[in-house]
Amino acid sequence: MAETSLRVLGVYRPQISPETWQEQWQVTADDQATKEHFEKLVLIEAIVDGLEDPFDMGKLGQMQADHPDDPRYMQVGYDEGLLSADGETLIEREMNCVHGTGPLRFAVYLHLYDPDQPLQWQRGIAVCPHI
Repeated sequence: MAETSLRVLGVYRPQISPETWQEQWQVTADDQATKEHFEKLVLIEAIVDGLEDPFDMGKLGQMQADHPDDPRYMQVGYDEGLLSADGETLIEREMNCVHGTGPLRFAVYLHLYDPDQPLQWQRGIAVCPHI
């Protein structure tokens, strides 16, 4: 039986389109608050392998420095997409799409990303490469 693992391939700062910026501005009604909303947003690309249980996206994320022991404050991944093995094709993009057997490559957004903190997931922690 293969060991279960999560390998982070990359952490990227997404390009924010004018439309997406405007949608968030409609929520904040403030340029600085909108900027801060996107400042620590990243897209994480990873491969999970050897899973026997479903992948739990609700456990993939980072604890916040001001609440390091309180899971209620954990920032978790969202808007995940299942990718082809080479990462070139988006296979599925919806909640709980990271499922199946064998290596599963995916991308997921994470807010309030701290490059000095490990990424937690249902089987432990994973180290992210620096941006």
